[in-house]
Amino acid sequence: MLILPMLQLSAQEWEFTRLDLNVKPQGSRGVSIADLDGNGYLDIVVANQVDSLLQLGNTILFNTGKGFNRKAIADNNLEAWSESVHTVDVDNDHDLDIFFTTQFGVPNLLFENNGKGNFNLIQAGDLTTDLTNTPGACWCDFDLDGDMDVFVVNRDGEDDSLYVNDGNGTFNRAKNGPWIGNKGDGRSCAWGDLNSDGLPDLYVANFVVKQDGKVTGKHRNYLYLSTSDGGFAEQRERVLVKELQATYGVTFVDFDYDKDLDIYVTNVARSDENTLYENLGNGKFEKLSESGVAYEVRRPSKGQTWGDFNTDGFLDLYVANGTEGYPEIQNFLFSGKQEGSFKRVYNSLPANQGHISAGTASGDLDNDGDLDLYVCNWGGEAEADDFYINQNTSGQWLKLRLEGTESNSFGVGSWVTLTLTNATQMTRYFIRETGYGSENAPEIHFGIPSEVQIEKIDIEWPSGIQQSSANISVNTEYIAIEGKEIKPIKK
Repeated sequence: MLILPMLQLSAQEWEFTRLDLNVKPQGSRGVSIADLDGNGYLDIVVANQVDSLLQLGNTILFNTGKGFNRKAIADNNLEAWSESVHTVDVDNDHDLDIFFTTQFGVPNLLFENNGKGNFNLIQAGDLTTDLTNTPGACWCDFDLDGDMDVFVVNRDGEDDSLYVNDGNGTFNRAKNGPWIGNKGDGRSCAWGDLNSDGLPDLYVANFVVKQDGKVTGKHRNYLYLSTSDGGFAEQRERVLVKELQATYGVTFVDFDYDKDLDIYVTNVARSDENTLYENLGNGKFEKLSESGVAYEVRRPSKGQTWGDFNTDGFLDLYVANGTEGYPEIQNFLFSGKQEGSFKRVYNSLPANQGHISAGTASGDLDNDGDLDLYVCNWGGEAEADDFYINQNTSGQWLKLRLEGTESNSFGVGSWVTLTLTNATQMTRYFIRETGYGSENAPEIHFGIPSEVQIEKIDIEWPSGIQQSSANISVNTEYIAIEGKEIKPIKK
C-alpha cells in the first residue's frame, strides 16, 4: 500500500490538501476517475506519454478507503504513447473497462474488466486494429441502441473515425460521415444534445494546420449535428466553428441551469482566450467574451473540469494550464456565482502551485460528499501529478449513480434536474469526458445551498423514459435504476 503524506494548508474558504501518491512521474496527460473494482471507492487511472514508444507505463491506483494500492494494467512489453484514458462499459456487463488512445502507429488499446478490477487486453474489431494517431476520444450511445459507441480524433490531417458498437464485442468503423476528408488536427471531442432534438451531437476540438510538417496556422473546430436518418451534418457557419483557435480541450456543461448545453473550450496559443459559448436555445450560441473564465485566463490551457467544489449550488471551474517554455504557468480556479458569473479564486492550493499541466478530472475520492481533484503534469516528463483532497465540511450535497436498463448501462446522456424547496432548479447533463484526455467520475454530484432541502428529482434517460422521486434527502448517495426505482446506496 502506498504511504500518503499530507501537505497541509491553513484553513480558508477553499481548502484543499495535497496527497503525495509516490508515483513515478511519467509525463501524464489524461486521467479517468471511476470505481473499477466495485468496492464503493473511486479509483484513478492515468494515461502517460512516457518516452516516445517505450512501455505504456499506465497503472491503476486502487482506492481501498484507507489508501491507494498501485497495480499495473499491462506487462512491461506493451509499447504505446497515450494521451487520453476512458473507463467505459463496452460490453454492458455493468463494470467499467479501460480504453487508451495511442499514437505513432500503435493501435488504440482496450482492456476488459472481469468485474473485480482485473484487466485483459482484448481485440474489438476496427477499434483495436486500425493504426491511427489518436490523441483523444469521446464515448456515447449515439444511435440509441443501448450500447456505447466511440468517436476518435486524429492528428496531422488524418481522418477522424466513428466506431459503432455491434453489441457483441466488435466495433466497426463507419464508412461514411462528414468528418471523412476534413483533415483535422484533433485533440479532444464531446457528445451531447446541443439543439434539444433528443439526438447526440458531436463537437471536435482541433489544434493547428500543418503543411509539409510545418505549422502554418491555427485550426477551426468542427460541429456535427445528428440528423433524423441516423447520420450527421456538418455546421460551418456558427460562431462555434468559425474562429481559428489552437484548441486542446472541450466540455459540454449547463453552467447557467437552463437545461441546454453550453460549450467551454480551452486554447493553448498565447494570443487566444479560452471561450465560453452560451446556448441560447435550439442550438443557437453566443460567445461570452466578457466572462471571467475567458478573458482572465490567457494561458496555454488544456484540461478543465466543472463541479460545485464549495457546495454552494453553483458550478465552479478548474482549468489546467501548461506548455513548456511559457512563463508563469499556473492553474486557475473559478467560483461560480449567481446569474452565471464567475470569480477567480487565488487563495487555494490547486490554484497557486506552478506546474506544466494537461488533463484534469474530479470526483469524490474520499466519500465525504465533496469533489476532489486530480491534475496530470508532464513538464520535462519529470513532474509529479497533483491529487487534491477537498476539505470543505460545511456544505450539503447529493450524489447520484445511474443504472440503465433500456439506455446504456451507466445512463450516459441523461438529464437530471433537482427542484429545491426554495423553488430553484439545478440541472446536470451526464457526460464523462472533460476537457482534454480525461473523464470525471461516473456519478452526478450536486452541491446544495445551506438551509435548503430537495423537493424532488427528475431524470430523463436517453431512451426517453422519465423518472422522478420526491423522497430525496441531502447528504445522501442514491442509485437510480431506469424505469424502476431511486433508492439510497447503503455503505
